[in-house]
Amino acid sequence: MNRRTLALTLAGAITAAAGTAWYAAPSRTASAAPIVLSDIRTLVAPGRVEPHRAAVELMFEQPGRIQQILVEEGDHVTRGQVLARLDDRAARARVAAAQASVDGARARLDQLKRGARPEEIAAARADADAAKAAADESDTQASRADKLLQAQAVAAAEVDSERARARVAAAQATAAASRAKLVARGARTEEIRAAEAALELAQADFDAARVALDQCELRAPSDGVVLRRRAEVGSLVTAQVPVPVVSIADRASLELRVEVDEADVGKVTVGQRGWATALAYGDRRFAGRITRVTGELGRKTALADDPRARVDTRVLEVVMTFDDEDTMADLPFGLRMDAHLPPTATAAAQAVTASR
Repeated sequence: MNRRTLALTLAGAITAAAGTAWYAAPSRTASAAPIVLSDIRTLVAPGRVEPHRAAVELMFEQPGRIQQILVEEGDHVTRGQVLARLDDRAARARVAAAQASVDGARARLDQLKRGARPEEIAAARADADAAKAAADESDTQASRADKLLQAQAVAAAEVDSERARARVAAAQATAAASRAKLVARGARTEEIRAAEAALELAQADFDAARVALDQCELRAPSDGVVLRRRAEVGSLVTAQVPVPVVSIADRASLELRVEVDEADVGKVTVGQRGWATALAYGDRRFAGRITRVTGELGRKTALADDPRARVDTRVLEVVMTFDDEDTMADLPFGLRMDAHLPPTATAAAQAVTASR
């Protein structure tokens, strides 16, 4: 080995020794930082996108045959909008009959309240005067028969007949006079109350018929989107087994229903902020916060595709509300997402304290 080779060998050995010593030397910066973040991890829990209010299955309250279905799946509907109709011919006929009964009962009540017309009162008084005149004539004939009987000019039987006719005429005159007074006085209070009750009954029947007719139309209870159309025109609706026609849900505000494993329930609080991700949207984050925490553990329903995932664990449902509701309105119901919930400031502080 020549001198130049020996010098290079010695220089390499010295450099290697110095490097080894540098890597072995403790770093003041590394030793000064406490290792406290190992227990502070972002909680990741599965969930599903759901409307703030659950979807509603709409069905007819009256039996019949579906005549029209006016919406399709995906249509936006407003509150009170007609979605479907039954064949309502029989219901309309019942409404017409009930309306006629109401009109008749109201006319009867009005007649009793107004009383008799002047012509009717005059006719009743004329009948009473005629009956009074006939009674006077019969009384005169009876008096003449009595005188003839005293003179033995007529038989006693004829006199008895005249007296009977006079009594009948007098009774008829009294009855006619009473009728004239009743016509002039008008209906009694009891008759008016009875007519009012009859009108109320007819009105109740009409209202019931109108309700039955209205129930032949299926209307949206609120604004929303048609999720499913479950019946077709011509389908028979029965009262024993009601069949849903359409289901709608309100897309105005969506939320993520997250299932937190029972081992992590202490790491979730109301107001805690985080974000959600979905496989369909890549790395996009949907910011939000926890707005509700249920008070009961239940069975796990949001199952992952990982076969190693536990399905027998109990979970606590929490609800995450998204910050940008307009953007979230485009998400489909039932979309599986993962909620990422960083620890709160309190949890981080407790972890730091525990590490010390």
